[in-house]
Amino acid sequence: MNLTSRAIEPAHVRESSVNLVGEGTRIEGKIVFDQISRFHGVVTGEVQAKDGSVLILGETSVIQGDVHADTVLIDGYVAGNVTARTKVVISATGRVIGNIETPSLKLEFGSHFEGKCRMERAAGLTPAAT
Repeated sequence: MNLTSRAIEPAHVRESSVNLVGEGTRIEGKIVFDQISRFHGVVTGEVQAKDGSVLILGETSVIQGDVHADTVLIDGYVAGNVTARTKVVISATGRVIGNIETPSLKLEFGSHFEGKCRMERAAGLTPAAT
C-alpha cells in the first residue's frame, strides 16, 4: 500500500481558533493569544489577549501574573491583576488575589476576591463622565 501525505490527512480535521493549555502543563513567560483560550494548567507570567478574546480558566488552572483580555471567566486561581475590556466572571470555585479592572464584574456565591475593583465603561480607558 502506497501512503502519500494526502492519504494520511483526514478531510474532517480542521484548524481551530481555540487554544487549550491542558492540566499538568506548566508555561513560564508571556502568552499572547486571540479569540478563545482555555487554560487548565499553570502559567507563570503575563497573559495578554487581543481584541475580541475570551479567556476561560478551568478549576485546575493557576495563573501567577497579570491577565489582560476582553472577557475573563475564572473557575481557577489567579494571583495577579485582571484587566478585561468587557467582563470578568468569578465562579464559585474561582479565586482572585489581585486588582480587577473591568466595566462588568460578576462574583458568584462562594467565589473569593481579594483586592480592589475599578469599574468603568471600558477598562483601561478614561473614566466615564458622571
